[in-house]
Amino acid sequence: MTSSIISENKKPIDYVNSRLKPPKTFFEWCYQSMRTYVWANKQKTIVASDRKHSNVIKKRLTKKSRLTFYDYRNYFMIVLATSKRIEVQTYKVASFFDNGKQRFETDLINLEMYYNQADWHIKVGLFDDKYDFGLKTIMGPFSQIYPEVFEREKWTRRLAHSELGYIRLENDFWPGDLKRIYKYRHEIEFLQKIKAKKLADQIIYKDRNLDMRHITSKFLKETKSFFRNSNYYYGDYLVKLAIEKRGGKMVPGIERLLNASEVDQLPDTVGIVKMQNYLLKQTTSFWKYRDYINMLKELDLPLNKSNVLPKDLTEAHDKAVEALNAIKREVVRSEFEERAQEMQQLETTIGPYAFVIPKSADDLIQEGNALHHCVGGMNYINQYADKKTTIIFVRPKEAPDQPKYTAEVRQGKVVQIQGMFNTAPISDELRTAVSQWIEKANRLKVAN
Repeated sequence: MTSSIISENKKPIDYVNSRLKPPKTFFEWCYQSMRTYVWANKQKTIVASDRKHSNVIKKRLTKKSRLTFYDYRNYFMIVLATSKRIEVQTYKVASFFDNGKQRFETDLINLEMYYNQADWHIKVGLFDDKYDFGLKTIMGPFSQIYPEVFEREKWTRRLAHSELGYIRLENDFWPGDLKRIYKYRHEIEFLQKIKAKKLADQIIYKDRNLDMRHITSKFLKETKSFFRNSNYYYGDYLVKLAIEKRGGKMVPGIERLLNASEVDQLPDTVGIVKMQNYLLKQTTSFWKYRDYINMLKELDLPLNKSNVLPKDLTEAHDKAVEALNAIKREVVRSEFEERAQEMQQLETTIGPYAFVIPKSADDLIQEGNALHHCVGGMNYINQYADKKTTIIFVRPKEAPDQPKYTAEVRQGKVVQIQGMFNTAPISDELRTAVSQWIEKANRLKVAN
């Protein structure tokens, strides 16, 4: 682009001076969009502007009223086009008041030009009162400012006689995005002609999943039969390729359930076409099927034709969950039994308190329910079973079956002692008893 500009021997100001002329209605719209003022008292009224403004601020007129001042600025954008070029012009409009009368100063801030003769995209901005190549970023006090767009609901109609005239564009995208649309105008036009709307929209709206390095003229010609009269996205084509790599054909509709990477995760126990028809019949998401297969592997069940395509996937999934949970519960149960045997010598009484060892996960759950705290959660259950923490129940000596306090010990130190609703007890007697229990546990090197 720089070399093209240099070869033309044009300066930024030359492009500014040769720009398309906006209609008077544009500037009137800009001015009417700016706020104005009316000052009044019983004897006199000062109207700053006779235009029909969208925001009129009324103020009381006094001897101290300030009638001469700079008010504020705003930014406005218009898209103009001919058969040979498209322009996006952005103006700064500043509002001033001179003795109660409003006036505006208007400056062209940014100019973008698209030329068909050499695919030029020329950018000119106003920097320190001088035009130079590049666009000026319009910043407010906290972030970038986006100009108001002239004829926002129908601005794309101005492109009807331009190079983009054969492309159907909605009004819900930013005119500043014309760069991408102009660059890929031939691809978009081709896709819209063959009624491949979804892929065309992916280009127009800059889908992050779309790599335009792959969407070449050659690619579009080769895949024309796939995308014609369809709602396929580019990712759907990748699904097709992945399925063909597995030696099958893509079944219509499977693209709604799978992406290309998930095709590779399907078991090869049955044919890829049969697998697609199965998933479509189940009308379920891939993640549920993947979880089901993973659970079969975790259960050490070999994949075969009978279990890889269960008649009711949801029911089979739930049964696999139950079987896996039962195994996990059994593992936890045996780990609790092992810990209970190790900790048995620490079950004792000290002063008025009985120190009770949990024998099972249910003991922790019941403790948590009784005292309304979280010791019965899976986090504590798993950590206790894995010997990453130690939980001890501290109860009245005369009522050892009655939940009272729960203590957690890590690395030979008390982490917390909680009573009902996570209240921390303040009894020195209790703290002394727990300290003595910790000393015993450390001597025996049993508790973590």
